[in-house]
Amino acid sequence: MLELARKTQGYSANTTKVALVMSKTRSDDLRWLRDYLKTETDNVPFIYSMDKDPEPELLVAHSSRGREVSAYLSFVLEYYDELPAYSIFIHSNPDQWHNDLFGSKTSAVLKNLRREAVDALGYVNLRCEHNPGCPVHINPHNPTQIDIDNNDARANFPTIYKDIFGDTAVVPDHIGGICCAQFAVSRERIRQRPKSDYVRMMNWVNDKSLPYVNDYGVGWVFETLWHVVFGMNGIQ
Repeated sequence: MLELARKTQGYSANTTKVALVMSKTRSDDLRWLRDYLKTETDNVPFIYSMDKDPEPELLVAHSSRGREVSAYLSFVLEYYDELPAYSIFIHSNPDQWHNDLFGSKTSAVLKNLRREAVDALGYVNLRCEHNPGCPVHINPHNPTQIDIDNNDARANFPTIYKDIFGDTAVVPDHIGGICCAQFAVSRERIRQRPKSDYVRMMNWVNDKSLPYVNDYGVGWVFETLWHVVFGMNGIQ
């Protein structure tokens, strides 16, 4: 782990093309990342420890809620003014069920990501299969009765949406985006939002008083909205 931490400490926006941002618990195996970085020398890891007792070599997120949400937003807040050209937000384990087209290994997915696509679109989800999430995943103005009875996040989505994006945000009728919170974003796309927007998002993540979102719910909400956070339409 110390080897990876040293790479983070040596980060310079002038020489690094790609930030690999992830959350980690002590049980996660990052040997794959060490091997991957031996050939991808313009990549630098930003690993956030999410344990109650954080691993001392790693970064610490601004909140303990939502696991990858806190790590992702913490990176944006901390490096907003010195971002590399590309930031890739990924899960830490070597294999993920939602890695599809190139197999389950995250290293294979990363090697097949075309930076030209990120340049053209600004935001690219690393998953290719649209199910689950597309074409429509949430209908903010038309929740089911079950969601209403359970006071579920889906039944409170208009409020959640405005809490995250601001009081003047227009809540879309439908939201649909590819699942699973692994994506690449260009520096320019991240900076299309002022830093204050990301501060507001982090404050919402850390608000433990909300009755309709527990730690899992925080992660679920952002998993449905990352494409909107980074400038895509409600239906991706």
